[in-house]
Amino acid sequence: MEDNKEPKIEQPTIDAQQVYLSLISNDAEEVQILRTKKKYKVRWLKNGQLEQLTRLLLHKKTIDEEKTTGSEVLDEILEDSKLACKAAAIILLDGFWKIKLRYWFLWRWFYYVKQYDNIQLAPILEVGKKKVPQMQFFKTIMSLTEARDSLMRMRAKEVEVTLHELSMAQPSPTESNDSGS
Repeated sequence: MEDNKEPKIEQPTIDAQQVYLSLISNDAEEVQILRTKKKYKVRWLKNGQLEQLTRLLLHKKTIDEEKTTGSEVLDEILEDSKLACKAAAIILLDGFWKIKLRYWFLWRWFYYVKQYDNIQLAPILEVGKKKVPQMQFFKTIMSLTEARDSLMRMRAKEVEVTLHELSMAQPSPTESNDSGS
């Protein structure tokens, strides 16, 4: 027996509504650095921040691929801590001008002065990962997928055949009433 019911659309949950309002108003989530009393506020990431993070990770990947000799373990750990400090600075600096003006200083402050390691900065990185507005990105991409002019389009004859097949496959309302009796 075929179920021809339309899907039931439900209202969003309270949690989903709170996340949506948090995204719209750019609410900050307070994060404490481990083994310190210092707290920072992490806001929703913007395009400039995502671009900087992408550049940082791609640069790290190309450096890793260029290394042909096995380096010492301590050097690798220090490089990971430096990467974590740079990423945390990008996540904390909300906006284009803040990144341009303060990034250079902040990641060095974390790495050289405060000497935070990647374990201490893990909470900032985890919250920053959650603050990426992915669903809006996915919806935009899905909406724009059909707008490309490079996709093959159906000719009028193909549309007629497809519509005819669809109309033949669906039972009429009188047939479904008769079969139920």
